[in-house]
Amino acid sequence: MFHSIRSFSIANVVVVGLALAVVDRAPVQAKEKPITGEWTLTVEHLPLRLELVQKKQAVTGTLDYPHGAPIQLNGRFEKGTLTFSGETAGDNFTMHVDSTAVLRSDGRFEGTIMAHFVEFNDEHKVRRERDQVMPWTAARGFTAQRFHQ
Repeated sequence: MFHSIRSFSIANVVVVGLALAVVDRAPVQAKEKPITGEWTLTVEHLPLRLELVQKKQAVTGTLDYPHGAPIQLNGRFEKGTLTFSGETAGDNFTMHVDSTAVLRSDGRFEGTIMAHFVEFNDEHKVRRERDQVMPWTAARGFTAQRFHQ
């Protein structure tokens, strides 16, 4: 079949035009601002120091805890959502936390911590276990007094 150069060129223009229209309609993924740094995490009116280190989507860090060692955190930050988990322990307790939070347009996190506490007696036998769900927010920077130096 014979095609003229003109019809071939018009067909190419149409194909390129359609391809650009499809690309133009694709969602644009804005580059997220890294969340590395100090934050003030407020839970039950208590300001806690949250320190995060982000490498690509992986997040590590610590969350100060007034009743024991800081909680060592591991998680991810993807599409504006932070998820993390961590553990801490003291002489008579252990605590595990899981959390999910969303980074709001004002630059603050808003989320929920699910904590599992295990309390021990003096013989280190389990005295009580309990779960607690706590809403929290976090803002960049930390200005309150630290629990651990």
